[in-house]
Amino acid sequence: MRRGKRWVVPEIDLGLCERIQRSIACSPVVAALLVRRGVGEPDEAAAFLAPSLHDLSDPFLLPDMDRAVARIEEGLRRRERIAIFGDYDVDGIASTALLVSFFRQIDCPVDYRLPHRLSEGYGLREATVEELARDGIELLITVDNGSSSVGPIARARELGIDVVVTDHHEPPGELPSPVALVNPRLDEKSGVCRDLAGVGVTFKLVWALCQRLSKSKKLSPEFRQFLVDSLAFVALGTIADVVPLHGENRILARYGLTALGNSKRTGIRRLLDLALSSTRTNGAGRPEIESSHVGFRIAPRLNAVGRLGRADQGIELLLTDDPERADELCEAIETENQRRREIESAIHSQARERVLEEVDLSKARAIVLGDPEWHPGVIGIVAARIMDEFYRPTLLFALENGRARGSARSIPPVHITDALGRCRDVLLGFGGHAMAAGAEIEPRRIGELRDALQRSIEVPVETLEPEIEADGRVVLDEITADLFADVAKLAPHGHGNPEPLLVAEGVELVGEPRLLGQDGRHIAFHVRQGERVLRAVAFGKGEWFDDLRGGRGLRLSLLFRVRKNVWQGRTTIELDVQDMKLAGAESVRREARAVESSKGAPANELA
Repeated sequence: MRRGKRWVVPEIDLGLCERIQRSIACSPVVAALLVRRGVGEPDEAAAFLAPSLHDLSDPFLLPDMDRAVARIEEGLRRRERIAIFGDYDVDGIASTALLVSFFRQIDCPVDYRLPHRLSEGYGLREATVEELARDGIELLITVDNGSSSVGPIARARELGIDVVVTDHHEPPGELPSPVALVNPRLDEKSGVCRDLAGVGVTFKLVWALCQRLSKSKKLSPEFRQFLVDSLAFVALGTIADVVPLHGENRILARYGLTALGNSKRTGIRRLLDLALSSTRTNGAGRPEIESSHVGFRIAPRLNAVGRLGRADQGIELLLTDDPERADELCEAIETENQRRREIESAIHSQARERVLEEVDLSKARAIVLGDPEWHPGVIGIVAARIMDEFYRPTLLFALENGRARGSARSIPPVHITDALGRCRDVLLGFGGHAMAAGAEIEPRRIGELRDALQRSIEVPVETLEPEIEADGRVVLDEITADLFADVAKLAPHGHGNPEPLLVAEGVELVGEPRLLGQDGRHIAFHVRQGERVLRAVAFGKGEWFDDLRGGRGLRLSLLFRVRKNVWQGRTTIELDVQDMKLAGAESVRREARAVESSKGAPANELA
């Protein structure tokens, strides 16, 4: 068996775990998981496990929200031509669909535009503004973009178009001058969630408009139901954009997944049928929608049309109630998704080979590569896969028409947008978040950027080892249906609240392993610790078969997630194994850095 990633189990404050456990009557494992996720006190733990829409902050706390609402109200009174300008990723698609849906709810005609990823790239362009002016647009609302559109917004003002910006990206040094710039990252005051996705900001705008049109903070029943239903869009964008799922994002995602599963929109129902055809259902025959379904099944399909062409089909599908049109759009989206997979696979093979041949990982703090044959719509996915395998911030460029357009993905120790900011003299432009960014550069300067990024990233290269951070150690006796029910309360999972990973050391292999799937890509086996025996399944790990065959009594350490398996009416708990170490292999590292309580209490190792 090849040597896998290092496993890391950070230390935590056991005293805090005990206080949380006593206060909310949960298992020691769940208390430890909460502390690992930054929960500092028992009341925070209770709120985390039972998120409420009542805990969402007032939308008017966001900067410039009052100005944005006032200008849109004026546009409605004057029956102005209004347009929405979005983005081609799922966050932008969901944001646009939500705002279009709101204007349709109040019977106000509205236009919308999304940029073409390949010919226009991200963000508002002056040519787009001029086109909108020729169409008679008087008010333009951006969603999921606009904070860096200094020139285009100035041009809009010259042409008599007022612009309201709603965005969530890190603002650049020079800000544009729209009528209103609604971006939570522009305000440090308490009560504002700075980590909202673009669709979260759009939802707050729509909520504020509903309040103003209701002439009260207490909404009319129609607006209240509209907002609850619209949380389906919010879940899509929030989870797909990989923003931290804590605080308000956790609330929006939790209720949004329910709204998504209950949606009556024909297009959304068809999309769920397409993406989740093999997913178990609840008693009503509807899919049990989880964050992983959005991240790995639904979002890639919506992203595919934006990556390879125009994202308009994604918006049309989310909004349509025409069954025939929904089926046509699903077929088109599935075709594009398959094409995306093929292109992605080819680029990944090329990029991986180049890393192995060209990059000295003993010295490199980042991986920076470019190729004229790479598709700009797919390199972000490939960058994420390369980053995950080699544990380096990765920036891949597609070279076309004298420009290199790139996508970056990063690791937790490196804020990639800040690192690129320290290289701004080399770049034509950049923007993004801590873990992902986009950049443009002259192709001849890619090597120069590689060197500049190497200097910009101050993390010691010897610490950049591929690793998996686990949540704690357990024995098999602790893994029960009650534990599964407790752990399930931590959902939805995503960035900032990952699905719990647990370690069981010294378990014994029982019986013989069995290959699963037509091609034998998966493996199932049983393990025992004391009197407790559990089934373990490792998807995509069929190569383990030779290591385990004939190994009855072999001692193993497993890194796994807890799963519930329902088969022929019988429910069992099993281990979804992510990694495995044989007896005598490198033991799980006890990580030196501590996860401390909010009061700075000393940390102890989780035994």
